[in-house]
Amino acid sequence: MPIDPDFQKNREKVGKEEGIAIWGPVEPPEKLGIRGTTVAVDWDLCTGCGTCIEACPVQLYEWKDTPSHPTSEKKAFPSRESDCIQCFQCDKRCPVQAIRVIFWPSGWFMAMNCLMLAQIIVGVAYGTFMGPYLGLRIPLYIGWAMVPISLFFMVAPGIYFPKKGRPQEGKTTMDTTVLVDSGTYGIVRHPQFLGGIMLTSASILVSQHWLSAVVGILTAVWGYTGYLPKEEKGLIIRFGDDYRRYMQRVPRLNLIVGLIRLLRERRS
Repeated sequence: MPIDPDFQKNREKVGKEEGIAIWGPVEPPEKLGIRGTTVAVDWDLCTGCGTCIEACPVQLYEWKDTPSHPTSEKKAFPSRESDCIQCFQCDKRCPVQAIRVIFWPSGWFMAMNCLMLAQIIVGVAYGTFMGPYLGLRIPLYIGWAMVPISLFFMVAPGIYFPKKGRPQEGKTTMDTTVLVDSGTYGIVRHPQFLGGIMLTSASILVSQHWLSAVVGILTAVWGYTGYLPKEEKGLIIRFGDDYRRYMQRVPRLNLIVGLIRLLRERRS
């Protein structure tokens, strides 16, 4: 039997080891439970073969001794699970299916994402109920016009991944096994992030408040310089040369360049 895909629902968190969650039941030495949350290893299944340690490109695993355990006396421990780039190599290669990598952003990403969401909601609400801070009408209208366009890009994964990405059975739609390069993904490589930046920009134009601009620019720069490079590194490992060719053909976020290239391809 592979690791329980719903272990977070079916098991109780019984403690931590070096900051990494332990999911029970734990009755050493026979039962050791699951270590990790977003990168989880079922120690009762792990045979200590080391496949995951060899496969991980960011070296997030380390060995832990487990004397007298029935399957092996050493286990792979996801000591740096927050560094996971979600390439799913360990998940795919584990011969006993003891590992589950869950597509879930890190705590830092979630904090910045919440900050971006707050900037969007507060900015739009301020401009709607209080009026734009600078009182400029044309930027206000441009901002509102950007909202439906940005929402279209933000829902891209929900539209294209279930059918074209062929997600792994029993996992989320983000766990795609096929590179999606059509639709909005044929225009830019990260349409969801582009939609977020567009919504952030719309919030700035609607509110016209300096605080909205500062927070919006901060989160956009962080995402572009911090989050996207890490995500693309994982996608290169995951899809190999297919993704490298995709990078050459489709821009990261440049909507205008992406549309021009797409139109040229269709004409040719």
